[in-house]
Amino acid sequence: MSKDESTLEILTDFLNALESATVNAKRQIAGLVKVTPTVTPLDKALGHDASQTAFISTAKGSPKIPFDAEKIQWKDKENENGKFQMTEDYSNPDYKALLAFLNEHIPAKCINSEGFFYWVYGNGTTIGRKPRK
Repeated sequence: MSKDESTLEILTDFLNALESATVNAKRQIAGLVKVTPTVTPLDKALGHDASQTAFISTAKGSPKIPFDAEKIQWKDKENENGKFQMTEDYSNPDYKALLAFLNEHIPAKCINSEGFFYWVYGNGTTIGRKPRK
């Protein structure tokens, strides 16, 4: 193993440990944060009222998506950056709810959640996702 390879391996191990510590810290913080019932624009898009709304934390972090993204029809794609999925499943209520959810995260219009990174393309209607590493 060359010196460069060894250095990269050490750096990768350090970053993996740092990621693990960050995830653990987020879990501990989430346990300490008070949660309250909240009707968000996403809830309104889904037709929910306060009685149907989950308790949502106002803390920033990796939000749990309150709908099933697997019910959306995803198309497998690949480019120079690797494999990913995209959708324009307009008639699906879960697609509409996900699009509303992503648009709440302005200006980035992207989130990390449930093991995936989700984003909205510049056309404002196409959603992409790829597994987090």
